[in-house]
Amino acid sequence: MKHVLLSYDGPIFVYSVPDVVADNLSKYCCEFANKWLWTSPHAKEYRISGGVCYGAKDFIAYLNKWKFRKTPSVLLETLDNVWDGVEIPEKYQDCERFNF
Repeated sequence: MKHVLLSYDGPIFVYSVPDVVADNLSKYCCEFANKWLWTSPHAKEYRISGGVCYGAKDFIAYLNKWKFRKTPSVLLETLDNVWDGVEIPEKYQDCERFNF
């Protein structure tokens, strides 16, 4: 398990995710946001008014329910009032990041 930083134009969330997700974070996030949310019958709840509404916790729920049931991802910390790379604590500087 590795740490990743996820956000959606707000606070940054630190999650522990399977190594393969952290090593390919953009791929997994884009698959979720650009394909699964729009095409999966399991994603109907996210589709509203011709668009989709989701956030980092929804991505993690997707990973835990549909991709990696045996190695669930967990929220470790919320970095309140941290908005860019300069403010990210040193211990998370090398983590993969994705802003939805």
